Amino acid sequence: MKIVIAAGGTGGHIYPGIAIAEELKIRDPSNQVLFIGGRGGLEEELIKKEGFEIVTIAARGLLRKLSYKAISAPFVSLKGIIDAVFVLRRSKPDGVIVTGGYVSFPVIAAAKLLRIPVLLHEQNTLPGFTNRFWSSFADVVTLSFDITQKYIKGTVTGNPVRYRIREAKRKHSGKKTLLIWGGSQGARSINQAVVSDLDKLSEWDVIHVTGERGFESISSQIDRTRNPSYRLLPYVYNVEEILSQADLVVSRAGATAIFEMLALGLPAILIPFPYSAEGHQQLNAKVVAEAGAAVVLDQSQIDELPGLIEQLMNNENKLAEMGRAAKKLFRPDAAKLIVNLICAVAKA
Repeated sequence: MKIVIAAGGTGGHIYPGIAIAEELKIRDPSNQVLFIGGRGGLEEELIKKEGFEIVTIAARGLLRKLSYKAISAPFVSLKGIIDAVFVLRRSKPDGVIVTGGYVSFPVIAAAKLLRIPVLLHEQNTLPGFTNRFWSSFADVVTLSFDITQKYIKGTVTGNPVRYRIREAKRKHSGKKTLLIWGGSQGARSINQAVVSDLDKLSEWDVIHVTGERGFESISSQIDRTRNPSYRLLPYVYNVEEILSQADLVVSRAGATAIFEMLALGLPAILIPFPYSAEGHQQLNAKVVAEAGAAVVLDQSQIDELPGLIEQLMNNENKLAEMGRAAKKLFRPDAAKLIVNLICAVAKA
């Protein structure tokens, strides 16, 4: 079987696609997987590192703010559809899986023109415009959260997590470990809140992943002699290495990051990105908090972050309770269920 996976933009869209690709190869090593991504995106590097083939096409989101990029976006999307038709005709896949990003629009459009079965996977609680529009055209829609059924119809599978994260073993050192992690793009406000009151965190080992863009600025503010237990990193490719060490995670509330934490039963402080599309991160965080696996801190309260960290890190019973709730919320068979569904429609 040959499957095309369209994924791009951020790690939140790319990594679920990789998890599905892994399951396809585990299911049958003769299965062929081809990724389609956007030109110049993060996906080119990440997918090649995972050993999968990727081709890139023109892709750009439709922007509401008037600018050259906004005016040219429809033309770029049209070029992307033509590119995608060419790729799909050449590769002749049995099915197409779309996990999000700007590349989704042209690939779904091309697949429908060529009458190739499409599975659309929505990571977040609140679907974006593209997925809401295309959900009625997809042959199968899969959802990460139960609450998403309020917005589009689909099968709730959970969000696929890469095999090596699901199978990672927790590592415990003598001290508790705090992980500050803003996702693949980093998070400037979280980074600044941490370093502005770093002395409050000196009791624990701290792993701080700033994102590439924030690394130099944060690094210049740190006195390493005063904070020997503080480890600063720009980006982590093998994220299971840091997740497996953590006792508490501070993170944005993207769905993929959330499910990676849930997979290891990690309690979290979630700080939703206030400008996420239609506030979907706020809703993601709310669902996890209501399940008891996280505490939500609004961006406007970011100055309270060091105190909240201190409060939770000193409460072992609370951390254990949140960890159990995280494990309960995780759906370990997400990738298997999605592969079952694409196989069913591809062979129909």
